[in-house]
Amino acid sequence: MCGVAGILHFGRSDPVTSNILHKMNNAMRHRGPDGDGIYISKNRRIGLGHRRLSIIDLSEGASQPMSNGDGSVWISYNGEIYNHQLLRSQLETRGYHFHSHHSDTEVLVHGYEAWGIATLLEKIDGMFAFIIWDEKKNRLTFARDRIGIKPIYFTKNLGVLVIASEIKAILAHSEVSAKVSEAALYHYLTYLATPAPLTMFDGIYKLPAAHYVEVDQGGSFRAARYWAPEKSNGLDQLELGGLDEGAVANKYQRSVLERLEASVQKRMM
Repeated sequence: MCGVAGILHFGRSDPVTSNILHKMNNAMRHRGPDGDGIYISKNRRIGLGHRRLSIIDLSEGASQPMSNGDGSVWISYNGEIYNHQLLRSQLETRGYHFHSHHSDTEVLVHGYEAWGIATLLEKIDGMFAFIIWDEKKNRLTFARDRIGIKPIYFTKNLGVLVIASEIKAILAHSEVSAKVSEAALYHYLTYLATPAPLTMFDGIYKLPAAHYVEVDQGGSFRAARYWAPEKSNGLDQLELGGLDEGAVANKYQRSVLERLEASVQKRMM
């Protein structure tokens, strides 16, 4: 469990400061006791923060925010990519060079360079939330995994976009207020849940699962859903081959166990 943070200034002249990024990081200290890093772009309009919990690559070379070779792409990432070794091999075949030996973060950086955000999200298998800054395109992208295991929140107001793994990090920004959302409160009191993109705070939103957002330096948003679960057949359409109830139960027990074993094996990186 790591913590990500991002700030984008648009339509205003004041710079992003290291002080506010460290304040946001400190609000998520519990998410990452192993490291604290920030990045601020040359024009000081974009800043990224990261709290690190070392899991896959424990070396200093996997510290974040991380960039590509020429510093034109930066990422702050939380999660695990289960097929990162396969993707690394594909990228090496295409001529990309890796400085780390086992970092899935570096795979995401070069994967974004090679394939773009839409194809990268199709290829990766895992749980994740990340923020990518593309210096050449002047574009900020943030995304969430297919099921929504890893959280990511954002708010956009008065020429500033603030993104983080937790709402308390967003509230650490001096221009964000903690006003209750009446719509979210209604849903919570009625259903004991606040559906995405609502949160209990007015103007602060959670990115829905399987979505990504691209933001240009003028503040223009483009949100897209990149995955949806397939519709399954009803029980009456399954080919049970005349099996009795006990045989059907045994068949599904075996099927569930096979999937559990395959899932555990996939995650043993």
